[in-house]
Amino acid sequence: MAASPQRFGCWTTGPLLGQGAMGRVHVAHDGAGRTVALKVVHRFLAGDEEFRGRFAREIAALGAVRGPWTAALVDADPGAAVPWLATEYVPGPTLAARVREGGPLPVSELRSLAGALAGALSSIHRAGLVHRDLKPSNVLLSPAGPRVIDFGIARATDGTRLTASGATPGTAGYAAPEHLTQGVSTPAADVFSLGAVLAFAATGRAPFGSGPSDAVGYRTVHAEGVPEELLPLISACLAKTPAARPAPRTVARMAGLPLPGSRRRAFTGSPWRG
Repeated sequence: MAASPQRFGCWTTGPLLGQGAMGRVHVAHDGAGRTVALKVVHRFLAGDEEFRGRFAREIAALGAVRGPWTAALVDADPGAAVPWLATEYVPGPTLAARVREGGPLPVSELRSLAGALAGALSSIHRAGLVHRDLKPSNVLLSPAGPRVIDFGIARATDGTRLTASGATPGTAGYAAPEHLTQGVSTPAADVFSLGAVLAFAATGRAPFGSGPSDAVGYRTVHAEGVPEELLPLISACLAKTPAARPAPRTVARMAGLPLPGSRRRAFTGSPWRG
């Protein structure tokens, strides 16, 4: 049975989009016809003042991210009885669903995707953040172009954790080797994740295989794992040494696209067949 609609600020909740350790995300609407993705924290966290402080810092950080390839912060209330935030609603499937249904992307779509992800990371890094969990399920393919979502475990580049301590640090198979072995989160680690996402989109399979997360993590650290048919820029992103990875602007240049920060480009992929 569907849950009854709830009000948070001017927003009324609709269908559940997903949930995790931090809270749940709903489609929500206001009286003016606007639609957002509304993240509502779990009630058991609402009484934790340390968590509230982290959540407020996450909201401030999200508000600082400016760019066409991320879902913008629309509204928030970290001081509410149950804290919440609302971001731009992005219609369209995740990259994970698109590949699962339609198979690997052709080279032209991979180039567009590479440019969009590079643009998103440029915006995130300019705001002083590291995403820390870029993966296919955190990329939405909207009619206006791919968007990076879910800053749930984002970390400030000064090392300040923005959300709950103990959160899983990234996703095995997409997290950088230094992230897995040393807990190091830098912009270069996000670039590694970008390469792993592109490898998945190009092949239709996880770039370092599947199985238990510790085994996938081991292969990420110790194996090359880059199929021969992948684009040269993917291999550059997946360099084991952080300093050897290209900056996001260089990724866009290698993909033959305008540098990040230019106007939004329409996604050139096939229509969603969901």
